[in-house]
Amino acid sequence: MTKLKYSLYLAVLTMTLSLPGQPAQGADQTVPGAGNDAAVTLSNKSPMVQSAKEFLVAHLNSIDNFSIRVITLDAIANPSTCVAHRGGVKDVDKSAILHALIAAGLVDTRDDNTFPGGLKAGVFPPLLNDGSTCPQLPQTFFSAPGSFFGGHHSWPGGLAVHESFNDVSSLNLANGYRRVYGHSEGGLPVIDMSNASSLVSRKPVEIFLSEDLMIAAPIWHDWAKPMVFQWNSDGTEFLELSFGGNGVNDNFGAAGNSKTGAHHILSVAEAMKRGLPPDLVITQASAHSHSTADNEYKVVNWLHAAEPSSLRLTRLRGVTSPRIPKAACACRRCVILAT
Repeated sequence: MTKLKYSLYLAVLTMTLSLPGQPAQGADQTVPGAGNDAAVTLSNKSPMVQSAKEFLVAHLNSIDNFSIRVITLDAIANPSTCVAHRGGVKDVDKSAILHALIAAGLVDTRDDNTFPGGLKAGVFPPLLNDGSTCPQLPQTFFSAPGSFFGGHHSWPGGLAVHESFNDVSSLNLANGYRRVYGHSEGGLPVIDMSNASSLVSRKPVEIFLSEDLMIAAPIWHDWAKPMVFQWNSDGTEFLELSFGGNGVNDNFGAAGNSKTGAHHILSVAEAMKRGLPPDLVITQASAHSHSTADNEYKVVNWLHAAEPSSLRLTRLRGVTSPRIPKAACACRRCVILAT
């Protein structure tokens, strides 16, 4: 990149980031964002974003599991991909689903009066060809920001850069676990010192951490951000609804707050609808909180918000609260990687 091009890029980015952190006055969040096309154009001209796209596609192509590889590549790299969990969903269906979420205590009804367009607009962000058998994302995965306006990577294409860093981080952390906790000598655990200058050990490891999950889960966790963080005409973003609880008594009736950003739950819904394996779904569902005792209710609620019969959540003997099957949590330590 020449110095001039770099300066121009920074100037455009600076102007984008200097805009006020609220949506455009009167912005309608029931229709696709008026600034989405401009964001696509700008991100297509960014060397950083395009290199992130190339990086992510290359990593996805290294996934061993055929279904995970093909489904995830289609989800982020196919500009005409269908949003599976919204296929054929009409307005009457949205109303019925919303009422079910309210009855289950998985949305905060107070938000209906404060969120732009109400709860329905937050749970069902506008799509292209909405209501058809193949509704499509309102912008590409590679033009979306990484978070809310003024947050991390909140510029066109920031999501792809964010996911590239997440994938590097998750793979490095997994390799660290393998190096430190994955070896023994004489029946006792030891740190592998065979190649102290390298993070990655060449010795066979005695713990299993799925490389496929390390790559795919962080991407799937944020997959719905092109839906919830659409662009307004002035360069600001849609607001994001938080749901997955009512914010009051979410801990199986006890005090607790499991409300979280809609992108988290909508991404889980999409992964379920596309038939991705349970270990991947639970890993991504645990991105906003660990599925350990104190916070398991949050993950359970998010899975139920995405699909009421999700993953056949079980009731253990003597325990009245739904639980996540241990067999599906074989990589429980890995859930921290999907952030």
